[in-house]
Amino acid sequence: MPIASYVPTKLKLAQVSGGGHAINFSGTLICMLVTAGGGLPDTTNAGIQFVSDVLIGNPEVTGTGYSRQTLTSVTVAYDGSVNTQVDFSHAAITFAQNAAGFTNARYVILYGSTGVDSTSPIFLVFDPNTTLSAQSGSVILSSPVGGELQWI
Repeated sequence: MPIASYVPTKLKLAQVSGGGHAINFSGTLICMLVTAGGGLPDTTNAGIQFVSDVLIGNPEVTGTGYSRQTLTSVTVAYDGSVNTQVDFSHAAITFAQNAAGFTNARYVILYGSTGVDSTSPIFLVFDPNTTLSAQSGSVILSSPVGGELQWI
């Protein structure tokens, strides 16, 4: 299934301006799932910056066994084959199958955790182009070959 990914414009500015809401890629990074709500979260300069911004229009999924997942095996490194590129990747994220689990996950949100939704900046929004459900099988999200995010 084709997946589209978006980097919020407000994060781009924070990363290059030294703003207080830049992502620390060696800190705690989290994955959460949200419903379709008002549609794809707005990643333009007028749109989302923090987890709380997303939750205004896209409620977080619920269901037995669902919880936000901490990214593990995070790497930010030079690409092995392209000497002008830096890649970000992580181990697969698994939301385990549960007969009473969520059925309405529409967007995947990755963010840097401060422990508070109103100050935890989002760095990627994924649109899997389908609704995800944990009732009939585990939902497994993997970094693509070459990394989840690439600075070229």
